[in-house]
Amino acid sequence: MATHALVVDRLAKTFGLKQAVRNASFAVGRGEITGFLGPNGAGKTTVMGMIMGLVKPDAGEIALFGVRRDSSPAEVRTRIGYLQEKPRIYPDMTAKNYLRFFADLYGVPDPAMRVREALARVGLGQAADRRLGVFSRGMQQRACLARVMLHRPELLVLDEPTLGLDPNGVADMRAIFRDMKADGVTLLFSSHQLAEMERVCDSVVFMREGEVIASGRPSDIVPADWGQGTLKAEFFETAAEALRAMASIRDIAEARPVGPQHVSFRLDTPAGDPRAARARAVTLLSAAGLTVLSVDADTPTLEDVFLGLTRPETPAARQPAHTAI
Repeated sequence: MATHALVVDRLAKTFGLKQAVRNASFAVGRGEITGFLGPNGAGKTTVMGMIMGLVKPDAGEIALFGVRRDSSPAEVRTRIGYLQEKPRIYPDMTAKNYLRFFADLYGVPDPAMRVREALARVGLGQAADRRLGVFSRGMQQRACLARVMLHRPELLVLDEPTLGLDPNGVADMRAIFRDMKADGVTLLFSSHQLAEMERVCDSVVFMREGEVIASGRPSDIVPADWGQGTLKAEFFETAAEALRAMASIRDIAEARPVGPQHVSFRLDTPAGDPRAARARAVTLLSAAGLTVLSVDADTPTLEDVFLGLTRPETPAARQPAHTAI
C-alpha cells in the first residue's frame, strides 16, 4: 500500500504568456491534514485543478494512492473529492434535496442513507429539511462539504473551505476536519486562516510565484537559527507601557509588541544558556519598574514562517528550507 495519498512531481502549467506553475513537487501522507499556503496568485488553485483532472499539466506527474492519475482516471476519480472556492448552492432546495440531487447525478449507491450520513458528518442532520437560502454562510459551506463527501472519498481537496466564515464557523470546520482524519480521510486544503492551520495541520506546503518553496512539518520548515536569541515577555502592564520602559534599557534591542501585553525582544549580549538569558531579562525588566509575568523563547508561528517565505525580498524567501513530507 502506498504511504502517500498524493504525490505531485515536477508539475508545470502555462496560460498564454504566464507560467502559473513551475516544477512543483510535494507529497501528502495518508490520513494526514496538509495545509496548502501561499499568497494570492501563487498557483495553488491551478495545482488543485491539475490534481483533480480539471486542468491538464504541461509537464510532470500526479500519483494518487500509488496510481498515476493519467493512467487510470476512472479509478482515482472515485477516491477523491473536491470543494472549490466559493461553491454554488441552490437556495430554494432543502439541504436533503440538494444532496439527493447530486447523489442521483453521481450514481451514488443507497443515496438516502448516504445523504443522511453526509449531513450528520458535517453537523447538519437536524437542518436537513431547511432551505439552503436561510442557512448561514458557515452552514452553506458545510452543506457543500457534505456534497463532496457523498461518495466517501479517501482524499479531499478543499480550496479555501473557511473563506468568509466567522470564528464559530471556522472552529466548526476545524472539528469536522479532525473527525474526518480520525476516520482515515486525507485532506489537502488551502486557507489564509494561518492560526487555524497551525492548530489542525500535520504538514504544510508553501507556494510562491508558481513554485513550491518549502514543504514538511511546520516545525521542520523553520530554519534552525530563525529567531534564535529572541525572547517574548508577558507583562502586567500593556505592551505600549512596557515598550516605553524598555526604550531606556541599553541591553535590550528589537523590541516590538506581539500582543496586548506581550513584547518580543533581543538581548544585545545574550547569555549562552537559555535559562540564564531569561533570568537576565527578568532582572533588567524588573529594574525598569515592569511587572514581568513570564519570559520565554519567542517561537515563530506559522504566520511568521509564511511571511518570511513568501516575501521575495527576504533572505528566508530567497533561500527556503525544503523538507520532504
